[in-house]
Amino acid sequence: MGERLDFRFSLPDAPAGPLVELSSAEAEKMLLKKLEESGSDPKEALWQLAQFYKLSKQHEKALERLRQLMERLPNPEQKAECVLTMGQAMEQVGDYLTAVRYYKEALALEPSHTFTWYFINNNLGFSMNTLGQFAEGEIYCRRAIEIDPSRPNAHKNLGIALDGQAQYVDAARCYITATQANAADGRAFRLLRDLVNQHPELEFEFQSAVECCQKAVEVASKKVELLRPTIHRGWRKQWILFWTRLRGLFR
Repeated sequence: MGERLDFRFSLPDAPAGPLVELSSAEAEKMLLKKLEESGSDPKEALWQLAQFYKLSKQHEKALERLRQLMERLPNPEQKAECVLTMGQAMEQVGDYLTAVRYYKEALALEPSHTFTWYFINNNLGFSMNTLGQFAEGEIYCRRAIEIDPSRPNAHKNLGIALDGQAQYVDAARCYITATQANAADGRAFRLLRDLVNQHPELEFEFQSAVECCQKAVEVASKKVELLRPTIHRGWRKQWILFWTRLRGLFR
């Protein structure tokens, strides 16, 4: 690959206000209290609680809250996002068969929002790849790319699908495209590097691209590190929480 490579990277938004480190028990207690105080419209509180349980890999609790939320959602678009999250919860605990079932259920709701439609197809492709069904995974990854070619995820997952079908040159190109889309996400670069190491016949064509991708990933990683926020612990954490509660009393 002799052409010039351009790279983009997506940096995390700076959080508003000071950050404190909460234990899992503290976070759950805070979110349950928010749910208790939500009154007749608990949708946002249920969503936040479900996301917490998903991220902490408490999938049964996550699914329970998502089912409660589903009963209150007014349209298929929001229901599809909720079912997508159910699939993500099952992915996180390694149950890809159930994740596929949820993603296909979300697919049937035909959401029009680009973000939701993209990630249903992308995550279906990823799950199919993980189950070794690379040809089917390729179909969903290509659909996701048609929906939004600017995101890195589906390019990376298409690379995995093609790699699984021994289409190594096209897989390498997908990994490069994914790295170009967001060099702050180094997963596609690592897959590219491993692919070229495993198949020395690719080195002549892709060595220059591998070096460019590595430099881009390193630059983006340094920028992400510089933007990493300070997280307060110990007495500073208790002080911030105290003032947060105090301000809440005078709203």
